[in-house]
This record gives sequence, C-alpha cells and structure tokens, in this order.
Amino acid sequence: MRSLFFNFDRRGARYLLISGQASVLYGGAMFSEDIDLWIDPSPANIRASLRALADVGSRVYKLTPPLTPFYFRRGHGFHFTLPIRNGPSYLDIMGKVPRLRRFDDVFRRATIMKTAWGRLPVIAIEDLVEIKKTRRMSDYEVISNLVRIRIERRSPADPEVVAWALANTFRPEDLSWMLRTFRPRCAPDRPAVDLLRRNSRNLEGCRKAVLAEIALLQERDIRYWRKIIG
Repeated sequence: MRSLFFNFDRRGARYLLISGQASVLYGGAMFSEDIDLWIDPSPANIRASLRALADVGSRVYKLTPPLTPFYFRRGHGFHFTLPIRNGPSYLDIMGKVPRLRRFDDVFRRATIMKTAWGRLPVIAIEDLVEIKKTRRMSDYEVISNLVRIRIERRSPADPEVVAWALANTFRPEDLSWMLRTFRPRCAPDRPAVDLLRRNSRNLEGCRKAVLAEIALLQERDIRYWRKIIG
C-alpha cells in the first residue's frame, strides 16, 4: 500500500482517503476490509491516477465500467485488486461521491495524516459523516463515533460545531449528553432533539425518532445508487 500512495504522489495525482479507512484513522471504526479513494475527476488527474495504479500492478475487479472521465463524473465506483504478499488488497475509486459536491472544496478541508502508508490527505470528519449516511445500519454507529470525536475536539466558543453534532449523531445517549453539557441556545430542527429538550429522560422516544431518520436516509441512498446502477 505504501507503494500505491508513493506512486500516486509521484504521478501528481490528487486524491482523498475516504470511507472505512478514514473512519479507522480518526478512531471512529476498528476495521475496514478495503480502501476507498476519491480522486479529482479531471481528465488529467484520472490519467495520472490510472498510471499510478498500473505502476503497482493493479487489476480491474468485478463490476467496473470503462475507465473514462464520463463514468467518473457520473459517480460510478471503480474496483481494483492490488497484489500484496498475503493475498489481494481491494481498492475502490470514485470521481464523484454521494452527498458531497466539488472535489476541490472538500480537498481544501482535508487533514494530512501520518499513517503506516505515508502522509495522506484524509477527508475531514464533517464530510466523512455525509459520505457514511448509507443504507448500511452499521455506518450510523460509525457516524456517531465520529461526531463524538469531533465534538470533544471543539473550541469552547464554537457553537457551530455543537449545532452540527446535534444534527448528525444517531446515538440518543450522546444527544442527551450534548444538551446537558453544552446547553445550546439554538438547536437543529430535529424531532429527536426536540423530544429530549422537552423531556431529557425520554431516550426511548428519541431512539424511535432516530430510527425513523435513519430509514429515510437509507431510502435516499438506495434511490441514489439505483439511478447510477440503472
């Protein structure tokens, strides 16, 4: 993997580490089976990225469409295997990701992290949370972990981070803790938050409201991918 990122940098390819491995690096998840990258979908950057993949002997894997700018801009996933000593490693690449807009805007917010594979640009927690709003129920636990990590790093005078955290955690206990700890003057318009503001002990009602929100987000994710796959 170190060779992969070395060649991305050598070729001048612009990319962000996203999804599972990014969650692991932030401490929001324990394990991820594959590596996900979001690359700048400009034709020149796509060419540089594909050259870097060829440099390390990658191979196309499963339902990968043609490797052209058209499909990168459409939001398709491109799946590769990388040869490593203990068996293949799996790499997924996208030029457009769900729920986020321009690569350049997100790239400017990225965090450079020191990893076992070198210094890598990792998507910011706020943007990572949006990507993780998928159909997989397990992702909402990861999101809640990431939100807790972000809120515990906040500046004491930063109510925007508190409001963001209240809008994005899916753990009723964390919602209750944040309302008690930070006592925000303005809270997001969210049924789960409103229930706890009226009755701080109503965790069961809050849990049902959170599950209803998750169901809506799962349906939106299904509709998003149905259109692309179709």
